[in-house]
Amino acid sequence: MKAKPKKTEWRLPIDFPVDDLIDASEMLRAASLLTPGYLPPGAGIYEPAVYFYARDQGVQTVILPDRNVASRIAQLAKGKETTNDKQLKLSAALLGFAQLLNIDFEPGVSFHELAHRCGNTSAADELGWFRAADNAHPQDMLNVALGRTNRVSRTYCPVEAPHLNLQLPLKRWNRNYITVLKILELDLASGKQVDKMLRLLDWMSTSLVFAGPALMLACVYLGTHSPARKNVFKNSRSADRMAAIAGVRNAAWDITHLSDFILRSNESADLGNVQYLLASFDVHLKLTTNLLMTVGREGSDASLIAAGLAQWWGTKDAQRIAHEVVIQLRRINSDSHVPKTSDDPDYISKLILLGERLVKEAI
Repeated sequence: MKAKPKKTEWRLPIDFPVDDLIDASEMLRAASLLTPGYLPPGAGIYEPAVYFYARDQGVQTVILPDRNVASRIAQLAKGKETTNDKQLKLSAALLGFAQLLNIDFEPGVSFHELAHRCGNTSAADELGWFRAADNAHPQDMLNVALGRTNRVSRTYCPVEAPHLNLQLPLKRWNRNYITVLKILELDLASGKQVDKMLRLLDWMSTSLVFAGPALMLACVYLGTHSPARKNVFKNSRSADRMAAIAGVRNAAWDITHLSDFILRSNESADLGNVQYLLASFDVHLKLTTNLLMTVGREGSDASLIAAGLAQWWGTKDAQRIAHEVVIQLRRINSDSHVPKTSDDPDYISKLILLGERLVKEAI
């Protein structure tokens, strides 16, 4: 007779705020704040018990917050009031949820983005406040999230972090910036949207790299059925072309968050001891992430990719794009594939200057 499997028991402190944790998790679920970089269990990613079980199995969970989420987490520690700020309350719910479940935060890309915009001093200051919030008392954050208080009740001080040059350029951001400049250049040109998408695929294969996250952004933005496109590039048709360039840079950072998330998730899949969640309020970033994760899980089957693209494209266009995507995926995954390189040390900077010029001249 086989012995019954031993049940795992999680012993919680007598004052553990179970009801508040459940309420916070329901807030996060309703907002769809988190996107998993792994195949989630049947209970979902907002069920607290799955994290107790994961920890029992030696698996650590890490949240990667985008710039908007990281900024609001820092604001909580500073004591900012939550009046009429739903995102601030959701950030407090996320903090309480993570703290009670021993989930870590890794906000590195968010603070590279801030340093890129505002300099190292501003980034280091906000990072200190972010760490203060991450170390805050969970109940303090839960009280804010659940509307019992309008701000944190304790006084927090920024946590001093080691000196880091967060302004150092990220190679991934440069690549993403060049690609996003190309996406906007193509969109501002005349012609059918599907032809623009196919031209982008050809350009990626001959001039730069076939980058999945940037490609998925293009699928959302260039799609003929895309309600999220208006929020992808801010000021894209403004007479102030530097404002349009600023919008492209912002979109490039979105893609850099996504590519970091995908890279970490893929690496952790081999090790099995870390699982990642992306935290974002950005609808189009979450749509892009979900599509990319679906393609990654289900493989490079044209019909599956076309089905995923159908929410942004007509059936025939989705099939044409999927067919070309599969060709590119097979090319880069073949044993004979040699990644593109250049002997010109200024190749990337030249592509950036060219892309910016073409976007400025497009209106």
